[in-house]
Amino acid sequence: MAAGLFILFLIVFSYKYTVREVISAAILSILYGFCMWIGTVFSHRESWDYFLRNKYVMLLNAFYMLGNAIILFGILLLLCRVILRISETDNQTEHSLKRVFLTCVLVLFVLWLPYYISMWPATIHGDFLMQVLQLFHYPTMLQHQLTSDGVNVFYSNDHPFLHTQLVGLFIKFGIKINNKALGYGMYTFLQMTAYIGGISAIITTLYKFGANHRILKAALGAYALFPVFPLYAIMVGGDSFFALFFLWFMVGILWIFKTQGDVLKNIKFDIFFAVIVFLMSASKNQGIYIALVTLVFCVICLKKYRIKILVTMFVPIFIFQFAYTGLLFKAARVSTVGKQEALSVCFQQTARYVKYHGDEVTGEEEAAIKKVLAYKKLAKKYQPALSDPVKGTYKSEATSTDLKNYFKVWLQMGLKHPDEYFQAFFANTYGYYAPLFNSRGGLYLGLSTVRFYRSNRKWAQEMIPESFCDKVDFKEPKILSPIRERMKFLMGISYKIPIINWLYNLGVITWLILIAFFALWIKRKYFDMAAFLPVFLIVCVCLLSPRNDNLRYIYPACVLIPGMLANLQGDR
Repeated sequence: MAAGLFILFLIVFSYKYTVREVISAAILSILYGFCMWIGTVFSHRESWDYFLRNKYVMLLNAFYMLGNAIILFGILLLLCRVILRISETDNQTEHSLKRVFLTCVLVLFVLWLPYYISMWPATIHGDFLMQVLQLFHYPTMLQHQLTSDGVNVFYSNDHPFLHTQLVGLFIKFGIKINNKALGYGMYTFLQMTAYIGGISAIITTLYKFGANHRILKAALGAYALFPVFPLYAIMVGGDSFFALFFLWFMVGILWIFKTQGDVLKNIKFDIFFAVIVFLMSASKNQGIYIALVTLVFCVICLKKYRIKILVTMFVPIFIFQFAYTGLLFKAARVSTVGKQEALSVCFQQTARYVKYHGDEVTGEEEAAIKKVLAYKKLAKKYQPALSDPVKGTYKSEATSTDLKNYFKVWLQMGLKHPDEYFQAFFANTYGYYAPLFNSRGGLYLGLSTVRFYRSNRKWAQEMIPESFCDKVDFKEPKILSPIRERMKFLMGISYKIPIINWLYNLGVITWLILIAFFALWIKRKYFDMAAFLPVFLIVCVCLLSPRNDNLRYIYPACVLIPGMLANLQGDR
């Protein structure tokens, strides 16, 4: 390590740097050192007290943070010179956009097809099975709370209603022709094709606006060869569904910012983008918030096209909010997401406070918490990296007054022991910004069935008859079983392959995004920074998610990484 650092800084200090480059690199490096320390601390302990127990250990902490900061500082400074030295244009033969797009489609289809065949008919995320139950109006429960009763409420938008209905068409078709696997296989083929189209559109867009051809070819190679991309493209689950529409949303955003809004003069583009904004909002609950924040930035950056932006972005958001979740949900008996989903950070902080400082909670504070959460269970339910158990104690009958009183208590307790609130947050999020390479999850290779789901949940055994499992379940073809097992083995090996395993690691994904923003900042490409803001918003949403270190939550950002890095080189 010492030899490597010595060589790195021999190269680094052979160049001159601007004040802007040095200060920017220093700030980002210090942040990286702190994030690495947070990740190391909370991946080993539930509290940072052990790492702050005496001056000697605190000095070791300082060396650890400084060491990580110096490593990144050197890399960032070297990156400044590499970015400036690589030719912006490579004087290669220009091809039509149609040819570039079709070439990308062909390459991705050929190299993704083996995944589709070996995993036929799909990989199915376990949460999707709740959507299957709702599709046939069976009661479902989430975190010990009834989300649909099959009578008054058929569906829950905790799992996107739009996705349930779309996949439901293929499931019912498969049942009708007595080939359920074919129904799923048709859906995954359609989804995979849409992913291929979206990725090809991203690369073609960057090609259009002068990105370096060699780097674009490298980006295409990453999309074609890194397993994370085809495997999520054939996964049946709400997260893959949302990532698909986010990908197409980013195609539209790139065109808007790359043309500085001029593309909004095209009526066909306006219609396309408005539809994508609506579909992204409907594909997952966080989609509407990403659309709203992006709308604000578009209005600020592109004042000349405010009216066009409001029409293409605000109108579909308005339709989603009032016609889709209002009128349609009421008619189709769809329940919206419970308030606890947006309050997991606060609930987790309260649970940690009760666990470590329960003797300081006053009778008045306890009474206010009891109106919202099961106070007696909080200490036992608290899990540093998962807030679902605590959220499961939320009382749906809590009124707005109860919540108001709870937040007063939440603030009072936080002022008494702010360190516990910070620790609750860090323990529940460090996986999203600390690249520790100790995670082995994220890829879904199983073929989950309703029968398997039923056997692992007591409530499901009581509510779901065995006959229903016979109706909707299927088994993978025997001829493909050994192939699927070999694929699982190969994916296990891929976790150990450098560069490929970067995109399995949530912390690396976040830091690749930040490094890309650093490069754009150094090159003063402010419009490009604004264009890729939605990618960073995905990371921000993950920090509010209930589960730490979950690749499927950050996958919408992951799928933009090769394109975002390829965008660093270009004239326009």
